[in-house]
Amino acid sequence: MKNKSFLLVLTLLLLVTVSPLAAFAPVGTVVGQFMEIGMGAKGAGMGEAYTTVASGAEAIFWNPAGVVDGGKNQLFLSQTQWPADMAFGGAALSMTLGNVGTFAISSIYLMTDDMEITSLDDPSGTGEYFSLSNYTLGLTYGRYLTDRVSIGVTGKLVREEYMDHNYSAWSLDLGSIYRTNFHGLRLGMSIMNFGPEVRFSGEYIDYSDQHSYLPDPQVPKKFQTYSLPVMFRFGTSINLLEKVNYRLTLAGDMIHPNNNVEQYNLGIEYSFRDMASLRGGYKFAADEGGLTVGAGIRIPVKGWTTLCIDYAYSDLGMLTNSHRFSLGLSF
Repeated sequence: MKNKSFLLVLTLLLLVTVSPLAAFAPVGTVVGQFMEIGMGAKGAGMGEAYTTVASGAEAIFWNPAGVVDGGKNQLFLSQTQWPADMAFGGAALSMTLGNVGTFAISSIYLMTDDMEITSLDDPSGTGEYFSLSNYTLGLTYGRYLTDRVSIGVTGKLVREEYMDHNYSAWSLDLGSIYRTNFHGLRLGMSIMNFGPEVRFSGEYIDYSDQHSYLPDPQVPKKFQTYSLPVMFRFGTSINLLEKVNYRLTLAGDMIHPNNNVEQYNLGIEYSFRDMASLRGGYKFAADEGGLTVGAGIRIPVKGWTTLCIDYAYSDLGMLTNSHRFSLGLSF
């Protein structure tokens, strides 16, 4: 049995640490990139190796199959300090209806303060301002197919708006999780943000094309079509230690996005009496940074609800860092 445990852990480590072959990274080829940012402090603290660890309402943002775990009803709120004074966060509410399954609603948003418009004639600012507003609205359904296998699906409305340019689109998240009886071993996968190509409304002057900006009057162009940031996630997790008072969980994810090279994440969590947790992780193929740490507490309140408060710190390299806070209620 010890040899089997060692082989499983070794396989997990190899999964997330083997460097991918050199490949072209098609960065800047998708829209809606705010949907790629990890949601919540627990997942961020574990290096975003969270495909099979996420449970309850917060699982909507990682793998909708996990929404069936974690309690009958849950409320999840998250706020992130993102670079350039951007406000990024999300919320989800899940409700379990017996054998029918679990339903949930959710939202993600990314917003900025007003920014001054600049131009070639006024590079220091025109005196006019704009802001951006990006958000999703989602409806999730999940259920157990067997006592070990669950599935989930989320349908989302996606919208991005910059000045007078915007688009609205739909997308789907699909996921599944398989649970074993061997040290809490789980295998899971999800496809996130699958949807049609989109085009921003309005027109623009292309200053890299003299046929657009030299004529008088200038000749505006329509925006090209772009894909949403589709991500395929495969993850596994196992309890390395599991006693009455504590648990040590190791998790690994492999992520294949349509706008970058494959990414490999590794995370670990130590939980004491299901009341206090310490987390750490590393994103091996991150463009900048990669190290993450976090902590959380779980507090029963008056016997009918449980309050979870979590924090995570992420190293973003040249973008300095980010601080994530999340709040969960089970009732």
